[in-house]
Amino acid sequence: MGGCLSSIDNVVNDIVDHQSSFHKESKLAKDHLKDNKYGHGHNNTSHINSVLQSGLSPIYPSLPTGAKKHRVRNVYDGDTLTLIENDMRVRLVGIDTPEVKDKQAFAQEAKEYTKKYCHGKDVWLTFEAEQGGGGNNSNSKESTDHYGRLLAFVWVPLGDNNKVNNGGGGNNRGKSPTRTNNNSSSEPSQWLCINEGLVASGLAHVYAVGKKVHNHDKLLGLQRIARLHKCGQWSTFVDYKVIVTPNGNAFHKCKNQKTTINECKHLSRSKNLNLLLASEAYDKGLNPCRNCYG
Repeated sequence: MGGCLSSIDNVVNDIVDHQSSFHKESKLAKDHLKDNKYGHGHNNTSHINSVLQSGLSPIYPSLPTGAKKHRVRNVYDGDTLTLIENDMRVRLVGIDTPEVKDKQAFAQEAKEYTKKYCHGKDVWLTFEAEQGGGGNNSNSKESTDHYGRLLAFVWVPLGDNNKVNNGGGGNNRGKSPTRTNNNSSSEPSQWLCINEGLVASGLAHVYAVGKKVHNHDKLLGLQRIARLHKCGQWSTFVDYKVIVTPNGNAFHKCKNQKTTINECKHLSRSKNLNLLLASEAYDKGLNPCRNCYG
């Protein structure tokens, strides 16, 4: 009998622990989302609740396996930063933010978001799995784009009391943060994925060229929620028709909203062009053609 009661107690304790962990994570996610100023008068509470209820929070209880620590020298824009080591540039994979140099709407807001969490600070990077998707594990491989920028997911600890124990303050490049016991306030218990946070705040859209990232569907979900609640760059969004191809990654500008006439160089050899609402194109993971939309 004592053994049975002991087993039941363990199960109950596990349930309570999981509930407590979820509650804490949800509260921090909610606080994080409330802290941004990109709702522009729309119902932020409704947006936050939608994110949390969907199970798509950009807040995680721990770092992914294989995360590597780096120091950020500068944040160039919302999706690009420079590391102190060798001035290596990092491009946040799977997303695209408005261009600062082109003075696009919400470009400065996206930059300020990333700057707040990363500028002059330690961040942790993870990469896509070399084969078969899954991402963010010890088998992941560093890769670069055609500009030579490192393609990565960027992670930062949340909370003023969530300090990482650096083991004496030495150079821990490439090492995961030192873990302490569960009762220690020096152990970060919540981590923000900047890539996902930007999409959740409406300051980036999903951007996939070639192979999709492992969290592509999650990013699409966060993007759809931000759009429906008119957060950030979606605050002025009014649906319109676009041109799509059967297998393309981008959608193209539709001149008169009735035909597929378009002079974009990327459509010069394309056949079977179709009209689609921009909202549907975004939900499918398509991104605006840079030749059409600049």
